[in-house]
Amino acid sequence: MQKTYTYTIISLICIGSLSACVSQPQVTTQKVIIPTVVNTLTPAPTQQIPTPPPTLKIITTLQPVTYTNWLFQTQNQQQLSQYKAYLKQRQADFIVPDYQMLRSAREWQNCNASEYNVPPMEVWEYAVPTLKLFKTLKDQGIISANNIEVTSSYRSPNLNSCAGGAKSSSHVKNAAIDFRIGPENPTPEDSYQIQQTKIALCRFWQTQGKYYNMGIGIYESGQIHIDTLGFRTWGYNHSWRTSLCGEIIP
Repeated sequence: MQKTYTYTIISLICIGSLSACVSQPQVTTQKVIIPTVVNTLTPAPTQQIPTPPPTLKIITTLQPVTYTNWLFQTQNQQQLSQYKAYLKQRQADFIVPDYQMLRSAREWQNCNASEYNVPPMEVWEYAVPTLKLFKTLKDQGIISANNIEVTSSYRSPNLNSCAGGAKSSSHVKNAAIDFRIGPENPTPEDSYQIQQTKIALCRFWQTQGKYYNMGIGIYESGQIHIDTLGFRTWGYNHSWRTSLCGEIIP
């Protein structure tokens, strides 16, 4: 059995904008004969396709005006250029925007400190293995520069003390990076992906952490701490017992 269908092609002429479009009369009319296929087979049962897990929202942040003003000072520009040239020679480039890597600590205002800091030259070398580890996490797909945000890196001794940090803090030695996974106010879907990223980080730490001398802090929020000053892990109360990485990760 065959069915005959007639279709008409309508042309639109637009002058200037879509609102100026006018339709033209019928241009082409053709008859197409399409055979009707009679299906005598029993239809297959409908299968439910599992919904893939949601992905984290991409974090898009513009360069803060405070950083632009800070960078406008010639001395800061020169120090940053020297620091980045040093890191580039050692293949330890930043994987996130500069302003994130130069953030000092959230308490900078209360401690009468600078929001951004270029570490002093004597601690530059400590950043190299940590930045390389950071890049490895990105290259292995465990983290992405689009769904994390670095919240703190180097802290001066005075700022670290004022903020309540330990005297031997890896931040003072320029060997630590704190970053947040996902948005600051995650949705339930974001929270699921944050947890999956934490599990992936812990799996990496358990299987490769010794090689990188990796320390990792896993907090209840999306906050993560990494450094390369010792193979260890801790959770919200700075004990390995509260760290997700202390559990068996298949």
